[in-house]
Amino acid sequence: MSSTLSFEQIKKKYFRVFLALMVLTVVTVAVSFVHLGGWLAIVVGIAIALVKGALVASIFMHLRFDNRRLRVFVYVPVFFFLILVLTLTKLGL
Repeated sequence: MSSTLSFEQIKKKYFRVFLALMVLTVVTVAVSFVHLGGWLAIVVGIAIALVKGALVASIFMHLRFDNRRLRVFVYVPVFFFLILVLTLTKLGL
């Protein structure tokens, strides 16, 4: 975290992220009970998981505050992984 923030501000930020993760978890469970069809349910579930993963990586793993090179080393493989998954699901493998 930035050294200009007080402990109370940092605590509030972590709590907001925690609440966002809990809300996204509830949304994930709610979506699992709604019949959206095969592909749409998968896309919604993966989208929610990506948002949750990005929140955890950027805030709790402090990637948001690290240098740019480290972020590139984390985000580029994730990008290629998503391309791989989309390609394999498109091909039906």
